Amino acid sequence: MKFSVVAFAVTMAAAVSAQVTAPTGVFNVTSPTPNSPYVAKQVLPCTYQLFQNVDTTGLAMDIDLISTATGSNVSLSIATKGDMSKSSNSAKQNGNVTYYEHSTNYLIPDTVVPGNYKVAFSASGSVLDIPITILPAAASSSLSAKSGSATGSAGASSSGGSIFTGSASQMSLDLTTKTLIALTGVAGLAFVL
Repeated sequence: MKFSVVAFAVTMAAAVSAQVTAPTGVFNVTSPTPNSPYVAKQVLPCTYQLFQNVDTTGLAMDIDLISTATGSNVSLSIATKGDMSKSSNSAKQNGNVTYYEHSTNYLIPDTVVPGNYKVAFSASGSVLDIPITILPAAASSSLSAKSGSATGSAGASSSGGSIFTGSASQMSLDLTTKTLIALTGVAGLAFVL
């Protein structure tokens, strides 16, 4: 029984701290999550972290959505010359490690053909591809009743910028907060068992 609780805790911690480091070690990507599905007409979050000890002077981040389908040449720009600054506004703390986080929310066009894609993060020759799957946009739903009808649609508009702008639902949590939430859930589960 205790082994299953420990295995669950390790799995939760790994899921919460999913991040991929660029081959040259210039940056981490924490979002999108590799091999995850995203939906057309929905937001694709693109979040990257810069390390404190790496000189990012003169560097810019380019982010592109590229189809991996055979024979496809679809490539859409998500961000050009993205922020590589290290200011107090972008500083995050994980234990005693400081890093700098920047995020762009990209509204996936409904014209994107569903299938396999990669989100290519490129900074100063360091390229990191994150494989994702794009699913078709959800169809609008209609609800009819004798007194009238209501129609709803999915999707929200979003533009690039800071993770600190927009509604609370668009803000991302830092790694420490995610870890604490996961560990609190594990402790609650262990208490119940």
